[in-house]
Amino acid sequence: MLTSRSGVAGPDLEQIIRIIEIEGFGAAVTPEGNGTYTVEATPLKPEGEGGQRDVHEFDEGADVTVDARTPADPQVRGVPEPSQPAAPAAAAHATPPAAPAPPAAAAGTPPLTCIARDGLNLRSGPGTQYGVLRLLPFGAEVHAIKHDGDWVLVDQVGDGAADGYVLGAFLRQGSAAPLAAAPAPAAAAKAMVATPTSTSTFKPLDIPTLQTIMNRCAGVPIHSKLNLNQVVYALNKSMLLANANTLVREVAFLSQAVIETDYFRTFTEYGKGAGKDYYPFYGRGIHQLTWEQTYAACSQAVFHDSRLVQNPDLIISDIEVNVKATAWYWRDYKPFNSLADARNIDEIIHRLYGGKITSSNPKVRNSVLLRRSYYTTIGALLGLT
Repeated sequence: MLTSRSGVAGPDLEQIIRIIEIEGFGAAVTPEGNGTYTVEATPLKPEGEGGQRDVHEFDEGADVTVDARTPADPQVRGVPEPSQPAAPAAAAHATPPAAPAPPAAAAGTPPLTCIARDGLNLRSGPGTQYGVLRLLPFGAEVHAIKHDGDWVLVDQVGDGAADGYVLGAFLRQGSAAPLAAAPAPAAAAKAMVATPTSTSTFKPLDIPTLQTIMNRCAGVPIHSKLNLNQVVYALNKSMLLANANTLVREVAFLSQAVIETDYFRTFTEYGKGAGKDYYPFYGRGIHQLTWEQTYAACSQAVFHDSRLVQNPDLIISDIEVNVKATAWYWRDYKPFNSLADARNIDEIIHRLYGGKITSSNPKVRNSVLLRRSYYTTIGALLGLT
């Protein structure tokens, strides 16, 4: 565990915070002096309930609440945190212990800049199971001390002392562009139409862009029960892993993801496959993997074992499994990138959804038309020419 300069750290304090969050509360930390802190539980707005329906036959007006507690890092709501010793759930005091200082940052290392629009969580360890020390604001400069997978141990002051871990995907060399004041919702929606750009320019998603995609595709304001920070993380990482790293591929990827997830409101098929031939291997993940043979092929390709057949819910409970399964499905199983390059959206729809515009079933034809329209809508928003 690390100790931050402000003193808001230590295993005891982090345990208390995590236990409070697991119980469904927010945790407010107040310094009391002499290295002692008060942690108070604050109630959160409860999540709404989604309807039980097939993900391809959705009601556009369904409304559930956004869980936006955790800015700019991938932490799936509902994933069990590591077990912790019992602690008071309402208020407690903890004195964080000192920790040995890690190696100093290399002299002359250029600073990295936080590009997370809503701020970036600085954590006490390299993973979302570690407590949040504080929030780095957009534009904050840090120095990298070491890399640990996707995480970076950083020094915020430049004196070689470690402050905590952040997700490296939200850091870049050089200064961040100034962050403009947030426009009104209507103005933000109009401003989100991008300037036409080259098909070679991949555009990492952020929450405002994702929310605009959701609203524009649905035609109504959409509220998701998923944490949109986590959705953005999963989409960006899975697209890059899938080599959907050009704008034309990104638009194709997102145009199918938006309908498969009911406008990014669920990673699980509504109804969970009840009464369907493919149960219990119903749709899960960004592109809704379905059927046992698909889970088996994915599990062997990604993990070299049968874990997804034995426990298909891993795609829901572990965001990294969701990301890897999605990348494999898009890049290898069908595959889709060459079709995206050719802008053959109808064949992408056919391979992923199974329907064609020539179908005698009006529901299938309508779904194909809807998927086509999302390709056009998202392409216009991201500036695909």
